[in-house]
Amino acid sequence: MKLAGHLLIAFSLLWLSYAWADEQSLALLKRMNQAAGNLDFDGVFLHVNGNNIETLRVIRKIQNGKVLERLYSLNGNPREVIRDAERVWCFMPERKMGHVGMRADKQTGFPGFMASNLDKLTENYILSTGDFERVADRNAVHIQILPRDAYRYGYEMWADKETGLLLKSVLVDQQKNAIEQYMFAIVNIGLNIPDSDLQPMTSKDELEWHNDKKPPEMIPVGDSPWQFNSLPAGYDLINVLQRAMPMGEQQLEHMILSDGLAGVSVFIEKINKPSDVSMEKMGAVNAYSRSVDGNLITVVGEVPAAVVKLIGEALTRKH
Repeated sequence: MKLAGHLLIAFSLLWLSYAWADEQSLALLKRMNQAAGNLDFDGVFLHVNGNNIETLRVIRKIQNGKVLERLYSLNGNPREVIRDAERVWCFMPERKMGHVGMRADKQTGFPGFMASNLDKLTENYILSTGDFERVADRNAVHIQILPRDAYRYGYEMWADKETGLLLKSVLVDQQKNAIEQYMFAIVNIGLNIPDSDLQPMTSKDELEWHNDKKPPEMIPVGDSPWQFNSLPAGYDLINVLQRAMPMGEQQLEHMILSDGLAGVSVFIEKINKPSDVSMEKMGAVNAYSRSVDGNLITVVGEVPAAVVKLIGEALTRKH
């Protein structure tokens, strides 16, 4: 009886510690979400993807409740992204061209946290918080988000103790090996950022511009002529959009799935002849494609390869 009582106490304490860890972690994630849309800052960060390392500068300003942002590369080909209140401008001066599109989310930018449903996270992930560490010469609290199964990657994150701003994010596999990393090398938070700092280095007049013919159109999920026979555990279809091909006239259907954190995009476009089944990998992103009834199905996401394949094979036309 004593052993049973000890086991019950131990189990209760373990359960309480996990519940408290979840509560602490969710509170921190909510604070990170708020920081992404409420703070002005200017910083330099690194993007590490396999053997590739990019160094970029990001300048963020909140104006009239809208997130304005300028992001540009400091090495490699000069690239620049300007997010104003309504649009996203992509500058590619070495190609003498640019692309402008309507902004889908006007409240967040880099490094916005991706969680679409914080309350659902604990169904698919184990959350815990750790000790304080130094990131970009600032005190940061460590949060770990590990998957409960093989259908998703995990995340190691470090949030600024003072403001909640996400300072470092590492995507990890089942063995906790790093797949992709973002981290600030230096960041100044709460600056008075002049409007001139949000202007591009390249004049818009110097580039040939391509633009979306019309903004993406949200359609009710039930109105799509496509459906999934099954989905990997934890994933749900959350949005369906009609949008134009980048720098093109052709319309395609864009289905967005999520488990509350990881996102997967499914693109459906008409083709003239069938395409071979293919699986591709680019850093943390896996992509699977196949043709169905005169349409090319492409599934893309920062998720394990098995997940994009399962989703791609489960998509069928409604009868």
